[in-house]
Amino acid sequence: MVLGELAALGTSLCWSGGTILFSIAGRLIGSYNVNKLRILVAACFLTIILLLRFGTVFPTGLSQHVVVYLALSGIVGLSIGDTFYFRCLVILGPRQGSLMMSLAPLMTALLAFIFLGERLSLMAIAGIIVTLAGVSWVTTDRKNDTAVDNREGSKALGILMGIGGAAGQAGGLILAKHGMGADFDPMSATWIRMISAAIAIWFLAVTRGETKATLAALRTRGATYAIMGAAFLGPTIGVWL
Repeated sequence: MVLGELAALGTSLCWSGGTILFSIAGRLIGSYNVNKLRILVAACFLTIILLLRFGTVFPTGLSQHVVVYLALSGIVGLSIGDTFYFRCLVILGPRQGSLMMSLAPLMTALLAFIFLGERLSLMAIAGIIVTLAGVSWVTTDRKNDTAVDNREGSKALGILMGIGGAAGQAGGLILAKHGMGADFDPMSATWIRMISAAIAIWFLAVTRGETKATLAALRTRGATYAIMGAAFLGPTIGVWL
């Protein structure tokens, strides 16, 4: 029991630390560059850890059904959703940006109700109402506008990016849940999602001629360390805990 609670606390600390570092890197080199680079770095970290743990990166006994849904989950949640989320972090700052992501469980519950037929309890409905009220209150409070970086976009754009990020996270979770019907190592599942997201986002970068500029962004002082630290804390250690 104590070990589980410590793991939960460690996970929260890892993701919180990662969020702050991603926000710092995003304001240095841009949110889209951050997402492309952190997906690549996280995929490398996960590959190394899985090779050390299991001697292979691809789990045996997986059906095509599971792989397809996990891959789609990675593209929707990590490539698309996190691109929106990191733009939100850059504009609104880590505190309000993280708050916007509290909409993700709400959207996940609604999507599960629509597509998976899961029922919403009265407690869940009450939680949705409270979450919406809390997010609305904080985002409309002008006292919080001092954290907004208007060079990256307006506060309204930041809020829209946050909603898009939460929707992407929710869609990714639903796809992953739909594809996995049995217990599965979370790090292996994350590796499939991360590799799929990396292929998708870097294919787009190559076709748009963005590769050189993205890699050049690594020369920005502090950005490389922030991205590596955040990728290690969140998608790697955070998932393992």
